[in-house]
Amino acid sequence: MFWRNVFLTMLIALMALSFLPSLRKARRRPVRFDRDRPYRVYTREFDVEINANDLDAFLAALPDPDHGYSERFTEAAPQQLYDLETELAARAERTAPIPPQTDADDAIVSLLIDHSGSMRGRPMLFAARAALVASDLLESLGAKLEVLGFTTTRWKGGQSREKWLRDGQPPYPGRLNDLLHIVYCSAGETLGTQHCAAMLRKDLVKENIDGEAIAWAASRLRQRKERWKYLIVLSDGAPVDDSTLIENGDGYLSHHLRSVTSEIEEAGDIQLAAIGIGHPVERYYKQGVTIRSPDELEQTIVQLIGRLLSQSS
Repeated sequence: MFWRNVFLTMLIALMALSFLPSLRKARRRPVRFDRDRPYRVYTREFDVEINANDLDAFLAALPDPDHGYSERFTEAAPQQLYDLETELAARAERTAPIPPQTDADDAIVSLLIDHSGSMRGRPMLFAARAALVASDLLESLGAKLEVLGFTTTRWKGGQSREKWLRDGQPPYPGRLNDLLHIVYCSAGETLGTQHCAAMLRKDLVKENIDGEAIAWAASRLRQRKERWKYLIVLSDGAPVDDSTLIENGDGYLSHHLRSVTSEIEEAGDIQLAAIGIGHPVERYYKQGVTIRSPDELEQTIVQLIGRLLSQSS
């Protein structure tokens, strides 16, 4: 009886010890967002800017956990992109070419596409189709187009977070994930189906840090010589990166996004607009259009480009 009681006591003690880490985690108070703290980046050492043609090799080299996560999702079929390309080519043959517009000839549009996990599937397929439609329209008008995408290399923090852990987890570290910025089509290049098909990879879309992506796209535009510069963002939600929000507060990335959009809108050298798929982008952008379904993207982007160009002319 004595040894039985000793054994039971030890077993209960071991079980209690096993719950300690989770209890500590449960007791941990969430970090409160402090809007007076300036936005910061813990490290830029692991950020990646890549051409779409190099995505295959880059994604194949990512750690297995990322591949395992993406296996839960199906990849969107690119056939609709090829069908659309054929349709656009046939349409161009049937109609007389549109003479380049004087103002449009001195204009450039940067299309920045959110690659968050919720864009996987139909939203990304229709975003890619919208990019092809925009390319066809702008080429007919004599304007230039640049197509960019943004996400992170990993889920819930990458090498940036690992570095922060090794450094002793200093408080309020700032952004804790590795950016992945993708160039599908630079200004002056022709956007093709092969570029857009890369957007449909199920292992590509992860988390979204919008403020830094918009600042990156704007900096590229500011290096261009065109008189009229436009930046159009396609998104379906607020910026989210769990590793960053847990350590800096829930409003950290949204507050930075508003700061970036306000700076661009006040500067006035770039016309900034956004299309939100089921997401009220008007809370972040003065020129925002919210649509209910990804199916509306193609028509909406044509209307938005026409409105922006007519405002400048």
